[in-house]
Amino acid sequence: MERRRLSHTDDGAPPYHAKRRRTGVQHSEDELIHERYTVAWICALYIEMAAARAMLDEEHADCPRQANDMNSYVLGSIKNHNVVLACLPADQYGTNNAASVLSNMRRTFPNIEIGLMVGIGGGVPLKADIRLGDIVVGVRVMQYDIGKTLSGGFQRTGVPKIPDSTIRTVISNLRSRHELSGSRVPAILREKMGSYAAYSRPSEPDRLFQQSYHHPLWVSSCDECDSAKLETRKMRLSTDPAIYYGGIGSANTVMKDSTIRDQIARELDVLCFEMEAAGLMDIMPCLPIRGICDYSDSHKSKEWQRYAAATSAAYAYEFLELWRGDSQASYVGHHQPQSEHNMMSGRHEQILKSLDFEQIDARKLTIKAAHSKTCRWFLKHPDYLSWIDRQQISQHHGFLWIRGKPGAGKSTIMKFIYLESRKKDRKKQSLTASFFFNARGELLEKTVSGMYRSLLLQLFHGFPDLECVLDDPDLLPRNQSGCPPLNVLKDLLRVAVAKLGQRSFKCFIDALDECDEQQVMDLVEYFEDLAEQCTEDNVNLRVCFSSRHYPYIDIKFGIRIILEEQMGHASDLEIYIKTHLRIKDRPLLAELQEKMLEKAAGVFLWVVLVVDILNKENCRGRLAMRRRLEQVPSGLGDLFKDLLKRDTTNMEELQLSLLWILLSARPLKPQEYYHAIWSGLHLEGLADLDIPEVVTEDSDDCFARCVISSSKGLAEITKVKQTRVQFIHESVRDFLIKDKGLHELWPSLGPEWESVGHDRLKLCCYSYFELVTRKNLIGEACLVWDKLPLETEKYPFLEYASQFVLHHSDFAACAADQQIFLQSFRTSVWKRVFNVFEKFQVRKYTPDAGLLYILADRGYSSLIRARLKTDPVVETTSTADRYVYPLIAAMAKGNKSSVIALLGLNSGLYDGSDITEGLMPNIDAGGVSRNPLSWACENGHFGIAKVLVERNGHSTIHGKRKWPPLLLALKNGHTDIGKWLIKHGADIHAEFMTESAISIASSKGQAEIVKLLIEAGVYPSLRTPDGTSTLLCRAVDHAHGAIVKLLLERGADVEGKAIDAMSPLALAAMKPGSKEIMETLLNHRADVNSRDNNGDTPLLKAVRWASVDEIELLVRNGADVNARNKADETCLYRAMTRNETIFEVVRVLLENGARVNDRTTRG
Repeated sequence: MERRRLSHTDDGAPPYHAKRRRTGVQHSEDELIHERYTVAWICALYIEMAAARAMLDEEHADCPRQANDMNSYVLGSIKNHNVVLACLPADQYGTNNAASVLSNMRRTFPNIEIGLMVGIGGGVPLKADIRLGDIVVGVRVMQYDIGKTLSGGFQRTGVPKIPDSTIRTVISNLRSRHELSGSRVPAILREKMGSYAAYSRPSEPDRLFQQSYHHPLWVSSCDECDSAKLETRKMRLSTDPAIYYGGIGSANTVMKDSTIRDQIARELDVLCFEMEAAGLMDIMPCLPIRGICDYSDSHKSKEWQRYAAATSAAYAYEFLELWRGDSQASYVGHHQPQSEHNMMSGRHEQILKSLDFEQIDARKLTIKAAHSKTCRWFLKHPDYLSWIDRQQISQHHGFLWIRGKPGAGKSTIMKFIYLESRKKDRKKQSLTASFFFNARGELLEKTVSGMYRSLLLQLFHGFPDLECVLDDPDLLPRNQSGCPPLNVLKDLLRVAVAKLGQRSFKCFIDALDECDEQQVMDLVEYFEDLAEQCTEDNVNLRVCFSSRHYPYIDIKFGIRIILEEQMGHASDLEIYIKTHLRIKDRPLLAELQEKMLEKAAGVFLWVVLVVDILNKENCRGRLAMRRRLEQVPSGLGDLFKDLLKRDTTNMEELQLSLLWILLSARPLKPQEYYHAIWSGLHLEGLADLDIPEVVTEDSDDCFARCVISSSKGLAEITKVKQTRVQFIHESVRDFLIKDKGLHELWPSLGPEWESVGHDRLKLCCYSYFELVTRKNLIGEACLVWDKLPLETEKYPFLEYASQFVLHHSDFAACAADQQIFLQSFRTSVWKRVFNVFEKFQVRKYTPDAGLLYILADRGYSSLIRARLKTDPVVETTSTADRYVYPLIAAMAKGNKSSVIALLGLNSGLYDGSDITEGLMPNIDAGGVSRNPLSWACENGHFGIAKVLVERNGHSTIHGKRKWPPLLLALKNGHTDIGKWLIKHGADIHAEFMTESAISIASSKGQAEIVKLLIEAGVYPSLRTPDGTSTLLCRAVDHAHGAIVKLLLERGADVEGKAIDAMSPLALAAMKPGSKEIMETLLNHRADVNSRDNNGDTPLLKAVRWASVDEIELLVRNGADVNARNKADETCLYRAMTRNETIFEVVRVLLENGARVNDRTTRG
């Protein structure tokens, strides 16, 4: 039945959500009232409006506007949202015009909840690798043309404008989906814009000119610009638009100057420029979405504008798919029986264990303790004393934020005051917790998920009674035993803190800048809300943040301390210099100290490094020290450059050191690093021929010397239980990559430096692997394999080299051909070494595993392509391995790029669709009983199935063992695949166990499939393969009336019975709600008094189970109301066993001649 349309006069009806249209525009005949529209979509240009219009699932008729509303609207729906589109007046752009359009819209449509500013923008190719057509989502908007002109220049006064938390929560959700399954933007573009050629990706080149090269005034097109001035950029493997999240610069003028672009972008940390968003953010919750059409420079052109408008519109569509999801309610239990107590305690233990992770305290432990006599000033600082004073909490809401320059010593201060606070904790009364973000660590060390997990774990350990929150089913399902998702972690912390009562809880959270910016925004807002609630409820919560300077992220209430401006911090620098600078001459010490403090500008790391430099110069006299200090640059980045370039010896070793720390798949242990550096130098003939020993008395000192000398002092060994090699500070990585220090040191690495670097690391790994295995395996292979686990201590780099040699090779493939490497790769030896170190049996490889299978299993798509070029038909199966087929291994792991490579495609686009859409990890899906086609059909990957059939021929359709592909597709409800397989030659008579294609379709209500199969020659009166039933009985049993009718019309036997001689009519009589099916069967002359093996007639079944109407139907068609079965039960007797409507059924039977005095053996 068609869903009712909603008109303006139909106030009580629900909003009408139309079926998605495929092509063209489907106008509603009726109008929707203003109050039903909740989403505003604002555009500045007509081409942006056209792209937005194409995104509508349905376009609605117009409705009246409020007086003085000069806007022109397009109304429609996307998913379950009613959307209002509006465009700025022609040739009238800027923030004020945008604000006017939105203000008028809100008067006409009062229930607008969210605004989307969608269209084109100019990219900033400074930090991010932004290309034309990419999408920038504005998680922060900076208006850069508001300010005042002072004697020193223009001072901006615009404040950052940030989308509210409801919008940012959806963005986080969407980004997590993109992490696992990729963005739907390419698929949306194909679906919505496929028929609009002008909005497809242009054929014109994507040109980025050097910042200093401006478009000549006499040149009409960039085709005539100097191509030598083009920036060299790494080629992307995909043409799909990339999505970036960050700041957007907004003003009332177009940005056309690359110099000013980069200057403002650095100051405000923005990714693109546009002209409207700042005018909307103060009016209501808004999200700016920009497709990049140029690079905000003088090289303007319109070729990319329409495509950029389309990509931004497609992202907006995907955003609306997740916006305002349905809420879920859950039952709150009030009583927990004592018998459940032990089970709940065990569950608590499981959840607490799931919160923990290996490096939860790693960063805190690696921070060096404060130098003697330093940092103590902080405990007496008035702001700190105010923060811990409970009487002043209403003024600052328990917030303290320490900010400072990179390397200023923030983390040292944080660790010091955290430890001092811990000393004052009173058991059961106060608790101090901490989390130190670590950009150099594993994923959980640098995300808010890890932070919430750590804080919860510390809170529960400190106050075990708070574990009761884990029993609240509103927060956690009863069956939850693993780690909860992020939103639940936040709720758990909020509820647990609210239950503190009179106890105090202090949180020290360090290095916010080492976490993703959007996550930081959400974190700050979360703790602001939490602190505000705690202040109102008199809960004693304190939160201390530390970070680099954030000009656009701040707190409404709180105390702010800028570290380098504090006198106590300056005193700490003086103390360090006096203590560590080895000079007895006091006047000289004072002179050098004054200059150092001036140059350091409050950066403690600079002082530490320069003290070491001057100590080395001390032996050369005063003049040398003075001269060296004059030569030392003041900036931290410039100091790093000076340290690396001044001494040009051992540059090969330095490059190896930096590449290993920058590109290793995981941080190296000191002994691994030691042998990794040796292996690289050995390849260049710069090291001893023999592998150096590592099991010696002075090995730790040897490792430390190697790290310091090879990195020229910029790396260190962490002082934790599981030691690792890392940079002395995150600013070293910033200097090498963001500030292009690595390129300046070695220009020969080129723009593809990462791939070139990975190739060098690959050679280090494989050379070491070859040396160790050949040394140990020649002549006594079997014996040595047994001993290898015991030998690994001698060869500490062997585990990493074997596990990640292919990883580095895969990344290297962008810059260096890997075919020769793969041809020489000793797969059989590698497998045996790999298996020694692999902990889980299921992940180990059998001797049958081929190289292609291994590459697919590990997701190395570039190497797969290289391997297939060498031998396109190499290894089809690894029968003893987990997934058997390379393609199934790639699909099961969700490795989209590997699937595409194995299928021989250049991209995921095939026959107009993305064949990898929806491909998710399913690691437990083994391949023993499936071939790739069967697996694709079973899991609904239509595009992949289509490629396999069309590339490999029709023979692949017919399953030769176990479940055939057609049956798997139908069994799992993938009828689109089923139809396609039938039309392309699938065996329509294929059977397996108790099923055939038509029996599955009949059971599952797949009427179109049943029709196709019958038309293709399947007999409608067939029995199921096991002979226990008929197709008609299957359809009746599953209440699929349309299929019952179809089978009967195509000649199915209306009396074809199941194995117990039960007729289709009797089956229908047992299922309440089957009146239409019963009528269909009776119209086809079903025997109303047929009997099964128990002697039951349809009426005898019906009086126990069916409705009164269905019983009357049988009686009207001649059912014998006095029939008895073999158990001597009559209809009246059977009716008395009903659960309800007994009187009505007995009345029907009596009125139609049932003999009330008939006796049975049952009474």
